[in-house]
Amino acid sequence: TFVLKKNKKSKIKSLANANLDTVAIRFPNHRVIKSILKKLNFPLAMPSANISSNLSPISALDVLDEFENKINIIIDGGKSKVGIESTVIDLTGKPKILRPGIITLQNLKRFIGVNYARKNFKIKSPGLLRKHYSPGIPVILNKKPNKTEHAFIIIGKKYKMQSNYFNLSKKADLKEAASNLYKTMRKIKKNGYKKIFVMKIPNIGPGIAINDRLKRASK
Repeated sequence: TFVLKKNKKSKIKSLANANLDTVAIRFPNHRVIKSILKKLNFPLAMPSANISSNLSPISALDVLDEFENKINIIIDGGKSKVGIESTVIDLTGKPKILRPGIITLQNLKRFIGVNYARKNFKIKSPGLLRKHYSPGIPVILNKKPNKTEHAFIIIGKKYKMQSNYFNLSKKADLKEAASNLYKTMRKIKKNGYKKIFVMKIPNIGPGIAINDRLKRASK
């Protein structure tokens, strides 16, 4: 997602960009949405299909679960391959990453000079609120639970599986872990667990984006 300055003469309604003086432009790579966009002669407002601060959906059923009968149509494009939101890059000045994603800093540096934005930056696009991506129950980071009514999210083979343990990737593949993150958190909530504990996730590559989402969910 590219954050750009909004032209004062722009026909984009202020409701579509949260009354900001910037606009976030997404670049989807899904055949269904690309085919829809080809048939339109106007920009399409495309927020994540979730209630603000909640987990993003990764399937049509997640959208239905989130909104029930409040929307008229859901287009089922299959399960999200990436599983977390896009990398957001601010291009209103020197390029800065506002939100990490699967496309990492190292990926981007092959093409443009870019770095992470400072922590206390002005919010220029959705998905950057301090508390966000919440499953609706407390999330505790870098700790192991001592009660079976609390879920434990793990990665790799460090811990032997128990009934309240949920593994994002047995191979410790951070890309796979990212794609399973929201699905796992929704499953934990639906299974009636009271809290989610999460082991320390390596803060490299896609792990940076995973830790960003977990940190916001734990606020």
